[in-house]
Amino acid sequence: MNLTPFKLERYYSIHEFSSKYSICNSDCEAMSIGDLLSLEEGSTEAFHEQWLGYTETAGHPSLRQEIAGIYDSISADELLVCTGAQEPIFLFCLANLNSGDEVIVQTPCYESLQSIPTSIGCQVNTWNVTYTDQGPSFSIQKLQDLISDNTRVIFLNSPHNPTGFHFTKKEQQEIISVARKHNCIIFCDEVYRELEQELSFRIPAFADAYENGVSLGVMSKAYGLPGLRIGWISTKNKHILENIAVHKEYTTICNSAPSEFLAILALRHRQSILTKNLKLIAKNLKLFDEFFAKYEHLFGWYKPTAGPISFVKMKLDQDDKSFAERALKEKQLLILPGWVYDYPGFFRVGFGRTQIAESLPIFEQFVEENMCQL
Repeated sequence: MNLTPFKLERYYSIHEFSSKYSICNSDCEAMSIGDLLSLEEGSTEAFHEQWLGYTETAGHPSLRQEIAGIYDSISADELLVCTGAQEPIFLFCLANLNSGDEVIVQTPCYESLQSIPTSIGCQVNTWNVTYTDQGPSFSIQKLQDLISDNTRVIFLNSPHNPTGFHFTKKEQQEIISVARKHNCIIFCDEVYRELEQELSFRIPAFADAYENGVSLGVMSKAYGLPGLRIGWISTKNKHILENIAVHKEYTTICNSAPSEFLAILALRHRQSILTKNLKLIAKNLKLFDEFFAKYEHLFGWYKPTAGPISFVKMKLDQDDKSFAERALKEKQLLILPGWVYDYPGFFRVGFGRTQIAESLPIFEQFVEENMCQL
């Protein structure tokens, strides 16, 4: 296995904690341990009594039960709790792919969905986004053209990072029909699930909707708790899940006991956390709507129906990487260029954090001061 540097994570490692402002983060606003414990009477005392021994490899039974409540038909025994989202992506690929397998990856994408299969020796075919006046879309016909009887996995992400695109129920069923015909797995990164702006936009998890569907979830994005480093993978295909569980015993083995305690607590109160985060997203979306309406001659804005991110098209005579580097240098402002996705001419914005109200005016200053050069 020969992994290439992870461009997005390298970019954040270098710049995230040294920049003063940001308009590109993909998670929702985090909270303190004290804020989380305050959601339930007696939780502080219980947290202090938390035993710091080894935990169950599959995850605490109560945690798996709470996670199962997010799904329509997935049971606690059809889940494996992991460290964040990166570990289950890595383990799924190691456990279920072999050199020579064909896979299809919805792109642009979170890089590990593409780079890990490549490093294993898989043939990676990309299902690329298309932009129209209505925004991003993914052609089902193009997916049908890409798939074959040798296709092992279709890697999806919905709501999608970085475009903000989200499949409809009809599109989901069409994708499942294509996959079922060729007997292949659908692995869907669903870390932004439950951040639909209206319930009508919600679709079933692929693990619920398809017998060979695998759904990825995490506490980091919709719930704004990345510091817990708790993620999970769910599927009704017990063979897939067992393969991943065996491989997990070569990585983290088990999860952090304090993190599992806090994740259980958060999921018991997930509706109040989601309500708070969705209100903040709606507030920030209004700010972005106003900003991009004012500067529509410079930027193409797509307002998503789900999730806290969108991909902005640049109408500028300047490449996205240089644009982001100048914003960092001149304003200490973090922008995520399309370059990290190998998708030039765009940059990602995020609207799940309170800092947007402070950071967006800084971005406007940067635009105004450089108008003649843009």
